[in-house]
Amino acid sequence: MKPPFVSHFTGTDLVVEHIEKYWCPTVTSADLLDAKEFRFQEDKRPHLVIVTAEDEYKTEETLPEFARKQLGKDFRVSFVFAAVKERNHLPGLEALDEADVALISVRRRVLPKEQLAAVRKFVASGKPLVGIRTASHAFSLLPGQKLTEGLADWPSFDTEVLGATYRGHHGAAHKTTVSAAPEAVKDPLLVGVKHEFATASTLYKSGPLAEGARPLLIGKAEGVQQTEPVAWTWKRKDGGRTFYTSLGHPEDFKQESFVALLRNGIHWAADLPIGAAPPAGKP
Repeated sequence: MKPPFVSHFTGTDLVVEHIEKYWCPTVTSADLLDAKEFRFQEDKRPHLVIVTAEDEYKTEETLPEFARKQLGKDFRVSFVFAAVKERNHLPGLEALDEADVALISVRRRVLPKEQLAAVRKFVASGKPLVGIRTASHAFSLLPGQKLTEGLADWPSFDTEVLGATYRGHHGAAHKTTVSAAPEAVKDPLLVGVKHEFATASTLYKSGPLAEGARPLLIGKAEGVQQTEPVAWTWKRKDGGRTFYTSLGHPEDFKQESFVALLRNGIHWAADLPIGAAPPAGKP
């Protein structure tokens, strides 16, 4: 086998991604024939759609790199990015209609009603969803913002979909230490995750969690007595699986513990076995 040491299907994904990024946008059979997009019959990987639209943590850069290194073998990955000139527009969000799993990294975007309806439809279908960092206030208004005609918000996304209660965060002056929840020390989702590590992410106030949510990591901000859940799983009322972590700072993606946590969480959400990290250089 020759570089980049990946399967035929992952290799095709990488070629398409390179063309999209450096040459020009591509079209699929669905664009021409008004039918389902072509997929190789032998490609049984679940389709993960990653939606990123936030201006603080550069997940439009960190998540594609993470996906290339950690997910290509087990997932077919597509991306949805915010429009450059229209803050509240996520072109291509209809990809959720064909998704098996969604990963949300969005911050305070109120969307055209038909786009938010696509998100609601995906959730209502009981499909698995992963959220990181600002997903806890993904579709909420900016402070002082008013909802204009044609746009829709979902302020209860945190409680209904993530099983959280987002209440802001402790400031950057309070350094955060993360540790395993006592009941989760031996949980498979923490394979490869240190039982205590520092994070560059400020500590979100996320509790109380929904009934049935299972904490995996707990955060402690320096000088603050109250701890907060930092990562957890939850089986929603619609039957879908949710994995969420309030981590996601660019520096977190440089930590093996965070990379392992996110990889494990995505596999758990998709009901796939949680395995070891891919060998270096082999997505």
